Amino acid sequence: MIAKPDSTASTPTTPVASAEPARAPEAGPLSAAELYQLTLYKWRYSLEAFGFETGEVRDLMFLKWLYASRHVLP
Repeated sequence: MIAKPDSTASTPTTPVASAEPARAPEAGPLSAAELYQLTLYKWRYSLEAFGFETGEVRDLMFLKWLYASRHVLP
């Protein structure tokens, strides 16, 4: 609502917020499983960002899994 300077129109009032802002629940550090999933997501996103196709990303992620699980050694 736009009022002229000489008008006496009142503006609607809103309830006053509490003095303390609402806090988000404090999350602890990531679990090992969450960190692993986040790392896989980061690798996949990075490979796709560098232009690898979906099939190539899948193959590279599989090779990484083989290496990490010690099924294949360099």
